[in-house]
Amino acid sequence: MKDSTAKTAYDTKSNVKKIKNFENINESSEVTSKMNQILADEFAVFTKTLNYHWNVTGPRFMTIHQFLGKQYHELLGIMDELAERIRIVGDRPMGTLAEFSRQITVPEKPGTIPNTSQMMADLLQDHLTIREELIELITKNPESSMDPGTEDLLINVLKTHEEMAWILSSHLEH
Repeated sequence: MKDSTAKTAYDTKSNVKKIKNFENINESSEVTSKMNQILADEFAVFTKTLNYHWNVTGPRFMTIHQFLGKQYHELLGIMDELAERIRIVGDRPMGTLAEFSRQITVPEKPGTIPNTSQMMADLLQDHLTIREELIELITKNPESSMDPGTEDLLINVLKTHEEMAWILSSHLEH
């Protein structure tokens, strides 16, 4: 009985080591660097969406407040998935405000609270910016050079941003 337990513990350690190392996955530092830059932009859009959620006013308050709440929760999930994927492929995701602030490419407007339509237009542009970043990363690194798990994640994130942009643009139609 003791030998069986010892063997199981040893096999578990061996399997954990294989899983931890993901010997067949080794994304280039260029890919993970770009993923970190996208993570920074995701954080900026998450923060902006949360800010707008807190500060929306007007006759559409409840609808927009709930809508933005749903979007910032989705963005939080995207950030978590990107950061975890960066770790899975053997790199380190950014995690501090200082790191994010050096990488953010979406514009911020500190100290201003736009009206509801301007909020929607601003967020729409941010989602389209991230969409373009994702398309560039996916197409610059064809399937043959990107592991399937990373490619799948990036395509799903792209589809999520396209849906978010579509919904935001629908809010802007008169």
